[in-house]
Amino acid sequence: MLIAVIHDTYNPDWPCREILKALEDQGVERLFLRISKISSRIGEKPRFWAGSRSLDDLNGAFVRSLGSIVNVEQMVRRITLLEHMESYGVTLMNPLDPLLTSRDKYRTLYKLELKGVPIPKTSISEDLRTAYEYSKKLGKLVIKPLIGSRGFGSVLVDHPEVSFRILKTLASTRHPLYVQEYVPKPSRDIRAFVVDGSIIASMYRYAPQGEWRTNIAQGGEGEPCKLEGEFEDIVLKAVEALELWYAGVDIIEGPEGPVVVEVNGSPDWEELTMVTKVNPAPSIVKCLIKKLKC
Repeated sequence: MLIAVIHDTYNPDWPCREILKALEDQGVERLFLRISKISSRIGEKPRFWAGSRSLDDLNGAFVRSLGSIVNVEQMVRRITLLEHMESYGVTLMNPLDPLLTSRDKYRTLYKLELKGVPIPKTSISEDLRTAYEYSKKLGKLVIKPLIGSRGFGSVLVDHPEVSFRILKTLASTRHPLYVQEYVPKPSRDIRAFVVDGSIIASMYRYAPQGEWRTNIAQGGEGEPCKLEGEFEDIVLKAVEALELWYAGVDIIEGPEGPVVVEVNGSPDWEELTMVTKVNPAPSIVKCLIKKLKC
């Protein structure tokens, strides 16, 4: 059995290293591959290779990142490469379509809503007037990038004229205008980590002084927590709705109950492991091995 970890850094980052170690512990042959260095052929073999090594014996792969994308053609090539690999029997974790859904906040939210998962009210548009009028209706709101994680690029706004200036700048560069209600919450949110249909760890993330974002990348601090009842049900329902095999789910304790704000299909877990003392890597590896043996 040969399983790869796909990223696009020269050296594996911490989650990639932990997956590679867990694969070694399971006695599985493993590779670290940069997605930009994987090539493909159609009409002859080997179909896939990296450098001088054929990858046609690859059974599965963990897709940790699509890498830094600088143009649309590069993005299409990388997505189609992964689709091509799946078509010829390489089992990807997470599978490509759910992974792409989790990368797109718009697609994530509408799929969650379809399955009855509580989410914040949100407007997505390319029309400045529409976005501005919606921001006036909301009052306090969050403007986010359509694609992104760790809270980077998210802005809390509590005045429509400030919102207008931000939205106008985004519109001038043809960016989608993603406007979301601000859900009142304690100075914390919850990150739950799900593998193969079970919550294996969860933590509170507390915002630092003077900051509204709770992301650890923004200076937040973590504390272990145990999810039960409605919170547990909603987390599992969210992951099931997106058909992910593993995911990080971010939940807000809103005035009317839990609200899911993000589902990450390639989450990091270094901070989660430090806080909870649970390393998801062995569970993630066992999940893919089980899928390969089915």
